[in-house]
Amino acid sequence: MQALYALRQAEFSNQQLALDGIADLFQPDLNSMLPQDKRQLEGYRKLAGLLFEEAIKNNQPAQDEDAPTKVLKAANDGYLFYQIRTKKDRQHLAQMLIKQVNSIYDDYLRVLLLMVELGHAARIDRERRYRDVDETPFPFESDLNDNSVVKALADHQPLRNEAVRHGISWTEDLGFVRKALREVLKTDETYRAYCEQKTHTADEDQALAQYVLRTLIFKHEIIRGHLAEIDLSWTENSEVVRGLAIRTFKSAQSAAGLQLEPLTDDWEEDELFLNTLFEKSVENNVDYEQLLADQLKNWDVERVAILDKIILKLAVCELLNFPNIPVKVTINEYIELAKAYSTPKSGKFVNGILDNLSEKLQTSGRLRKSGRGLLDNK
Repeated sequence: MQALYALRQAEFSNQQLALDGIADLFQPDLNSMLPQDKRQLEGYRKLAGLLFEEAIKNNQPAQDEDAPTKVLKAANDGYLFYQIRTKKDRQHLAQMLIKQVNSIYDDYLRVLLLMVELGHAARIDRERRYRDVDETPFPFESDLNDNSVVKALADHQPLRNEAVRHGISWTEDLGFVRKALREVLKTDETYRAYCEQKTHTADEDQALAQYVLRTLIFKHEIIRGHLAEIDLSWTENSEVVRGLAIRTFKSAQSAAGLQLEPLTDDWEEDELFLNTLFEKSVENNVDYEQLLADQLKNWDVERVAILDKIILKLAVCELLNFPNIPVKVTINEYIELAKAYSTPKSGKFVNGILDNLSEKLQTSGRLRKSGRGLLDNK
Protein backbone atom coordinates (compact mmCIF):
# COMPACT_ATOMS: atom_id res chain seq x y z
CA MET A 1 0.00 0.00 0.00
CA GLN A 2 2.74 2.45 0.92
CA ALA A 3 4.77 1.52 -2.16
CA LEU A 4 1.79 2.08 -4.47
CA TYR A 5 0.95 5.35 -2.74
CA ALA A 6 4.56 6.50 -3.22
CA LEU A 7 4.43 5.44 -6.87
CA ARG A 8 1.25 7.48 -7.46
CA GLN A 9 2.95 10.52 -5.94
CA ALA A 10 6.05 9.92 -8.07
CA GLU A 11 3.91 9.67 -11.21
CA PHE A 12 2.25 12.96 -10.39
CA SER A 13 5.63 14.63 -9.78
CA ASN A 14 7.06 13.23 -13.01
CA GLN A 15 4.02 14.50 -14.90
CA GLN A 16 4.48 17.97 -13.48
CA LEU A 17 8.20 17.95 -14.30
CA ALA A 18 7.43 16.94 -17.88
CA LEU A 19 4.83 19.71 -18.20
CA ASP A 20 7.35 22.20 -16.80
CA GLY A 21 9.85 21.04 -19.41
CA ILE A 22 7.27 21.47 -22.18
CA ALA A 23 6.42 24.95 -20.88
CA ASP A 24 10.10 25.95 -20.97
CA LEU A 25 10.28 25.03 -24.66
CA PHE A 26 7.62 27.58 -25.52
CA GLN A 27 8.85 30.51 -23.50
CA PRO A 28 9.74 33.67 -25.47
CA ASP A 29 13.44 33.81 -26.38
CA LEU A 30 14.55 37.02 -24.71
CA ASN A 31 17.91 36.92 -26.52
CA SER A 32 16.39 36.68 -29.97
CA MET A 33 16.44 39.69 -32.26
CA LEU A 34 13.28 38.43 -33.97
CA PRO A 35 9.80 39.38 -32.75
CA GLN A 36 8.18 36.80 -30.43
CA ASP A 37 4.56 35.78 -30.91
CA LYS A 38 3.66 35.17 -27.25
CA ARG A 39 0.08 34.24 -28.07
CA GLN A 40 1.17 31.57 -30.52
CA LEU A 41 3.78 30.22 -28.10
CA GLU A 42 1.15 29.95 -25.37
CA GLY A 43 -1.14 28.10 -27.77
CA TYR A 44 1.66 25.67 -28.64
CA ARG A 45 2.36 25.12 -24.92
CA LYS A 46 -1.26 24.29 -24.19
CA LEU A 47 -1.56 21.97 -27.20
CA ALA A 48 1.68 20.15 -26.33
CA GLY A 49 0.44 19.76 -22.75
CA LEU A 50 -2.87 18.29 -23.93
CA LEU A 51 -1.11 15.88 -26.30
CA PHE A 52 1.26 14.85 -23.50
CA GLU A 53 -1.63 14.12 -21.11
CA GLU A 54 -3.39 12.18 -23.87
CA ALA A 55 -0.26 10.10 -24.37
CA ILE A 56 -0.17 9.25 -20.67
CA LYS A 57 -3.85 8.33 -20.67
CA ASN A 58 -3.47 6.06 -23.73
CA ASN A 59 -0.07 4.77 -22.60
CA GLN A 60 1.45 5.40 -26.04
CA PRO A 61 3.07 8.33 -27.89
CA ALA A 62 0.73 11.07 -29.03
CA GLN A 63 -0.37 11.19 -32.66
CA ASP A 64 -1.86 14.29 -34.31
CA GLU A 65 -1.32 15.03 -37.99
CA ASP A 66 -2.60 18.57 -37.58
CA ALA A 67 -0.25 19.50 -34.75
CA PRO A 68 2.95 21.42 -35.63
CA THR A 69 5.99 19.13 -35.68
CA LYS A 70 7.73 20.88 -32.79
CA VAL A 71 4.57 20.69 -30.66
CA LEU A 72 4.17 16.95 -31.27
CA LYS A 73 7.88 16.41 -30.58
CA ALA A 74 7.68 18.38 -27.33
CA ALA A 75 4.68 16.31 -26.18
CA ASN A 76 6.33 12.99 -27.01
CA ASP A 77 9.69 14.01 -25.54
CA GLY A 78 7.80 14.84 -22.35
CA TYR A 79 6.03 11.49 -22.52
CA LEU A 80 9.36 9.66 -22.94
CA PHE A 81 10.81 11.57 -19.99
CA TYR A 82 7.76 10.63 -17.91
CA GLN A 83 8.01 6.96 -18.90
CA ILE A 84 11.72 6.68 -18.09
CA ARG A 85 11.41 8.44 -14.73
CA THR A 86 8.34 6.47 -13.72
CA LYS A 87 9.94 3.15 -14.69
CA LYS A 88 12.96 3.95 -12.52
CA ASP A 89 10.67 4.96 -9.63
CA ARG A 90 8.70 1.73 -10.01
CA GLN A 91 11.87 -0.39 -9.91
CA HIS A 92 13.22 1.56 -6.94
CA LEU A 93 9.98 1.23 -4.97
CA ALA A 94 9.77 -2.51 -5.71
CA GLN A 95 13.26 -2.89 -4.23
CA MET A 96 12.40 -0.66 -1.28
CA LEU A 97 9.28 -2.72 -0.62
CA ILE A 98 11.36 -5.85 0.00
CA LYS A 99 13.95 -3.86 1.93
CA GLN A 100 11.26 -2.43 4.21
CA VAL A 101 9.89 -5.89 4.95
CA ASN A 102 13.40 -7.11 5.76
CA SER A 103 13.79 -4.13 8.10
CA ILE A 104 11.29 -5.87 10.40
CA TYR A 105 13.94 -8.49 11.06
CA ASP A 106 16.54 -5.77 11.64
CA ASP A 107 14.23 -4.21 14.24
CA TYR A 108 13.80 -7.61 15.88
CA LEU A 109 17.57 -8.07 16.18
CA ARG A 110 17.93 -4.48 17.41
CA VAL A 111 15.44 -5.07 20.24
CA LEU A 112 17.14 -8.30 21.34
CA LEU A 113 20.53 -6.57 21.38
CA LEU A 114 19.06 -3.65 23.31
CA MET A 115 18.10 -6.08 26.10
CA VAL A 116 21.70 -7.32 26.16
CA GLU A 117 23.14 -3.79 26.19
CA LEU A 118 20.75 -2.70 28.94
CA GLY A 119 21.98 -5.69 30.95
CA HIS A 120 25.61 -4.66 30.41
CA ALA A 121 24.82 -1.07 31.36
CA ALA A 122 23.00 -2.24 34.50
CA ARG A 123 26.03 -4.30 35.57
CA ILE A 124 28.44 -1.38 35.01
CA ASP A 125 26.11 0.92 36.95
CA ARG A 126 25.89 -1.56 39.80
CA GLU A 127 29.70 -1.87 40.02
CA ARG A 128 30.37 1.87 40.13
CA ARG A 129 32.35 2.84 43.24
CA TYR A 130 31.36 6.48 43.38
CA ARG A 131 27.90 7.98 43.03
CA ASP A 132 26.54 11.51 42.89
CA VAL A 133 25.45 12.91 46.21
CA ASP A 134 21.98 13.74 44.92
CA GLU A 135 21.55 10.36 43.16
CA THR A 136 18.40 8.49 44.25
CA PRO A 137 19.35 5.36 46.21
CA PHE A 138 18.70 2.17 44.26
CA PRO A 139 18.70 -1.48 45.41
CA PHE A 140 21.53 -3.42 43.76
CA GLU A 141 20.93 -6.91 45.14
CA SER A 142 20.69 -7.98 41.50
CA ASP A 143 20.42 -6.35 38.08
CA LEU A 144 19.17 -7.02 34.56
CA ASN A 145 22.47 -8.68 33.66
CA ASP A 146 21.64 -11.45 36.17
CA ASN A 147 18.41 -12.24 34.32
CA SER A 148 18.57 -15.73 32.76
CA VAL A 149 16.78 -14.60 29.58
CA VAL A 150 19.21 -11.69 29.08
CA LYS A 151 22.13 -14.03 29.76
CA ALA A 152 20.82 -16.46 27.16
CA LEU A 153 20.61 -13.63 24.64
CA ALA A 154 24.12 -12.43 25.45
CA ASP A 155 25.58 -15.93 25.11
CA HIS A 156 23.69 -16.83 21.91
CA GLN A 157 26.26 -16.99 19.10
CA PRO A 158 23.63 -17.07 16.30
CA LEU A 159 22.31 -13.71 17.56
CA ARG A 160 25.79 -12.22 17.40
CA ASN A 161 26.31 -13.67 13.92
CA GLU A 162 23.00 -12.29 12.63
CA ALA A 163 23.72 -8.88 14.16
CA VAL A 164 27.05 -8.71 12.32
CA ARG A 165 25.50 -9.92 9.06
CA HIS A 166 22.76 -7.27 9.24
CA GLY A 167 25.01 -4.52 10.59
CA ILE A 168 22.98 -4.09 13.80
CA SER A 169 24.82 -2.69 16.82
CA TRP A 170 24.36 -0.31 19.75
CA THR A 171 28.09 0.44 19.97
CA GLU A 172 27.67 3.96 18.59
CA ASP A 173 24.61 4.63 20.73
CA LEU A 174 25.67 3.62 24.23
CA GLY A 175 24.78 7.09 25.51
CA PHE A 176 21.15 6.34 24.76
CA VAL A 177 21.43 2.90 26.40
CA ARG A 178 22.69 4.51 29.62
CA LYS A 179 19.92 7.10 29.43
CA ALA A 180 17.31 4.36 28.98
CA LEU A 181 18.67 2.53 32.02
CA ARG A 182 18.78 5.69 34.13
CA GLU A 183 15.48 7.30 33.09
CA VAL A 184 13.34 4.30 32.20
CA LEU A 185 14.39 1.12 33.99
CA LYS A 186 15.70 2.56 37.27
CA THR A 187 12.61 4.74 37.71
CA ASP A 188 10.27 1.79 37.18
CA GLU A 189 8.83 0.18 40.31
CA THR A 190 8.61 -3.32 38.83
CA TYR A 191 12.27 -3.30 37.82
CA ARG A 192 13.22 -1.82 41.18
CA ALA A 193 11.36 -4.59 43.01
CA TYR A 194 13.20 -7.18 40.91
CA CYS A 195 16.57 -5.68 41.84
CA GLU A 196 15.70 -5.81 45.55
CA GLN A 197 15.93 -9.62 45.42
CA LYS A 198 19.26 -11.45 45.22
CA THR A 199 17.96 -14.52 43.45
CA HIS A 200 15.12 -15.23 41.05
CA THR A 201 13.38 -18.24 39.61
CA ALA A 202 13.33 -18.91 35.87
CA ASP A 203 9.69 -17.84 35.80
CA GLU A 204 10.50 -14.58 37.59
CA ASP A 205 13.28 -13.88 35.11
CA GLN A 206 10.93 -14.59 32.22
CA ALA A 207 8.26 -12.32 33.68
CA LEU A 208 10.73 -9.46 34.19
CA ALA A 209 12.24 -9.82 30.71
CA GLN A 210 8.81 -9.75 29.11
CA TYR A 211 7.77 -6.80 31.27
CA VAL A 212 10.83 -4.79 30.17
CA LEU A 213 10.08 -5.71 26.58
CA ARG A 214 6.33 -5.10 26.53
CA THR A 215 5.99 -2.15 28.90
CA LEU A 216 9.29 -0.30 28.71
CA ILE A 217 10.82 -0.94 25.29
CA PHE A 218 7.57 -0.94 23.30
CA LYS A 219 5.56 1.61 25.28
CA HIS A 220 7.86 4.04 27.10
CA GLU A 221 8.15 7.20 25.03
CA ILE A 222 11.92 7.57 25.51
CA ILE A 223 12.80 4.14 24.08
CA ARG A 224 9.91 3.94 21.61
CA GLY A 225 10.76 7.39 20.25
CA HIS A 226 14.42 6.51 19.80
CA LEU A 227 13.61 3.30 17.93
CA ALA A 228 11.25 5.27 15.68
CA GLU A 229 14.11 7.65 14.85
CA ILE A 230 16.30 4.71 13.80
CA ASP A 231 13.58 3.17 11.64
CA LEU A 232 10.75 5.33 10.32
CA SER A 233 8.67 2.16 9.88
CA TRP A 234 8.95 1.26 13.57
CA THR A 235 5.28 2.01 14.28
CA GLU A 236 4.17 -0.39 11.53
CA ASN A 237 6.82 -2.99 12.39
CA SER A 238 6.56 -2.97 16.17
CA GLU A 239 3.65 -5.37 16.54
CA VAL A 240 5.38 -8.07 14.48
CA VAL A 241 8.72 -7.41 16.21
CA ARG A 242 7.12 -7.76 19.64
CA GLY A 243 5.64 -11.13 18.70
CA LEU A 244 8.97 -12.41 17.41
CA ALA A 245 10.83 -11.17 20.52
CA ILE A 246 8.32 -12.66 22.96
CA ARG A 247 8.57 -16.07 21.31
CA THR A 248 12.37 -15.78 21.47
CA PHE A 249 12.24 -14.97 25.19
CA LYS A 250 9.95 -17.93 25.87
CA SER A 251 12.29 -20.27 24.01
CA ALA A 252 14.97 -19.56 26.63
CA GLN A 253 13.02 -21.85 28.99
CA SER A 254 12.56 -24.63 26.44
CA ALA A 255 14.54 -27.88 26.42
CA ALA A 256 16.32 -26.83 23.24
CA GLY A 257 17.28 -23.46 24.68
CA LEU A 258 16.98 -20.00 23.15
CA GLN A 259 16.16 -19.94 19.43
CA LEU A 260 15.96 -17.01 17.04
CA GLU A 261 12.68 -16.62 15.18
CA PRO A 262 12.60 -16.46 11.37
CA LEU A 263 10.80 -13.48 9.86
CA THR A 264 8.45 -15.87 8.02
CA ASP A 265 8.06 -19.63 7.65
CA ASP A 266 8.77 -19.40 3.90
CA TRP A 267 10.44 -16.12 2.88
CA GLU A 268 10.80 -17.12 -0.78
CA GLU A 269 7.06 -17.67 -1.10
CA ASP A 270 6.25 -14.47 0.78
CA GLU A 271 8.70 -12.43 -1.30
CA LEU A 272 7.08 -13.80 -4.47
CA PHE A 273 3.66 -12.82 -3.10
CA LEU A 274 4.81 -9.26 -2.36
CA ASN A 275 6.46 -8.79 -5.74
CA THR A 276 3.51 -10.27 -7.61
CA LEU A 277 0.99 -8.16 -5.72
CA PHE A 278 2.93 -4.98 -6.42
CA GLU A 279 3.70 -5.69 -10.09
CA LYS A 280 0.23 -6.98 -10.98
CA SER A 281 -1.39 -3.99 -9.26
CA VAL A 282 0.71 -1.63 -11.39
CA GLU A 283 0.37 -3.55 -14.64
CA ASN A 284 -3.41 -3.96 -14.37
CA ASN A 285 -4.16 -0.54 -12.89
CA VAL A 286 -6.42 0.51 -15.79
CA ASP A 287 -8.38 -2.77 -15.63
CA TYR A 288 -8.86 -2.51 -11.86
CA GLU A 289 -9.81 1.14 -12.19
CA GLN A 290 -12.60 0.15 -14.57
CA LEU A 291 -13.82 -2.69 -12.34
CA LEU A 292 -14.04 -0.27 -9.42
CA ALA A 293 -15.63 2.48 -11.54
CA ASP A 294 -18.49 0.09 -12.32
CA GLN A 295 -18.99 -0.39 -8.57
CA LEU A 296 -18.71 3.33 -7.83
CA LYS A 297 -21.34 4.57 -10.27
CA ASN A 298 -23.18 6.40 -7.51
CA TRP A 299 -19.94 7.87 -6.15
CA ASP A 300 -17.74 10.68 -7.36
CA VAL A 301 -14.68 8.55 -8.12
CA GLU A 302 -12.37 11.56 -7.95
CA ARG A 303 -13.50 12.22 -4.37
CA VAL A 304 -12.82 8.69 -3.14
CA ALA A 305 -9.79 8.83 -0.83
CA ILE A 306 -6.61 7.90 -2.71
CA LEU A 307 -5.71 5.33 -0.05
CA ASP A 308 -9.15 3.74 -0.36
CA LYS A 309 -8.63 3.37 -4.11
CA ILE A 310 -5.19 1.83 -3.60
CA ILE A 311 -6.54 -0.55 -0.96
CA LEU A 312 -9.43 -1.57 -3.23
CA LYS A 313 -7.10 -2.17 -6.18
CA LEU A 314 -4.77 -4.27 -4.05
CA ALA A 315 -7.74 -6.31 -2.86
CA VAL A 316 -8.97 -6.84 -6.43
CA CYS A 317 -5.45 -7.84 -7.45
CA GLU A 318 -5.26 -10.39 -4.64
CA LEU A 319 -8.72 -11.75 -5.42
CA LEU A 320 -7.88 -12.31 -9.10
CA ASN A 321 -4.25 -13.44 -8.92
CA PHE A 322 -4.02 -15.66 -5.85
CA PRO A 323 -6.48 -18.58 -6.22
CA ASN A 324 -5.32 -20.24 -2.99
CA ILE A 325 -6.36 -17.29 -0.78
CA PRO A 326 -10.04 -17.43 0.30
CA VAL A 327 -12.22 -14.49 -0.71
CA LYS A 328 -13.27 -13.67 2.85
CA VAL A 329 -9.65 -13.70 4.04
CA THR A 330 -8.72 -11.13 1.40
CA ILE A 331 -11.74 -8.91 2.10
CA ASN A 332 -11.23 -8.99 5.89
CA GLU A 333 -7.53 -8.13 5.60
CA TYR A 334 -8.17 -5.09 3.41
CA ILE A 335 -11.00 -3.92 5.65
CA GLU A 336 -8.52 -3.89 8.54
CA LEU A 337 -5.97 -2.07 6.38
CA ALA A 338 -8.55 0.60 5.55
CA LYS A 339 -9.51 0.99 9.21
CA ALA A 340 -5.88 1.40 10.25
CA TYR A 341 -4.65 3.76 7.55
CA SER A 342 -7.53 5.56 5.84
CA THR A 343 -10.62 7.47 7.01
CA PRO A 344 -12.92 6.40 9.90
CA LYS A 345 -15.61 5.26 7.44
CA SER A 346 -13.23 3.50 5.06
CA GLY A 347 -13.66 0.05 6.62
CA LYS A 348 -17.40 -0.10 5.88
CA PHE A 349 -16.89 1.48 2.46
CA VAL A 350 -14.23 -1.07 1.44
CA ASN A 351 -16.34 -3.91 2.85
CA GLY A 352 -19.39 -2.94 0.80
CA ILE A 353 -17.48 -2.45 -2.46
CA LEU A 354 -15.50 -5.70 -2.17
CA ASP A 355 -18.51 -7.80 -1.17
CA ASN A 356 -20.45 -6.69 -4.23
CA LEU A 357 -17.49 -6.85 -6.59
CA SER A 358 -16.37 -10.32 -5.48
CA GLU A 359 -19.87 -11.69 -6.08
CA LYS A 360 -19.97 -10.18 -9.59
CA LEU A 361 -16.51 -11.52 -10.41
CA GLN A 362 -17.50 -15.00 -9.26
CA THR A 363 -20.74 -14.90 -11.24
CA SER A 364 -18.89 -13.81 -14.38
CA GLY A 365 -16.40 -16.65 -13.92
CA ARG A 366 -13.44 -14.32 -13.72
CA LEU A 367 -12.77 -15.00 -10.05
CA ARG A 368 -11.84 -18.65 -9.57
CA LYS A 369 -10.45 -20.22 -6.44
CA SER A 370 -8.74 -23.54 -5.87
CA GLY A 371 -7.36 -25.56 -2.97
CA ARG A 372 -7.45 -23.63 0.30
CA GLY A 373 -8.96 -20.71 -1.57
CA LEU A 374 -12.26 -22.58 -1.79
CA LEU A 375 -12.78 -22.67 1.95
CA ASP A 376 -14.62 -19.38 2.38
CA ASN A 377 -16.19 -18.93 -1.03
CA LYS A 378 -19.71 -19.94 -0.05
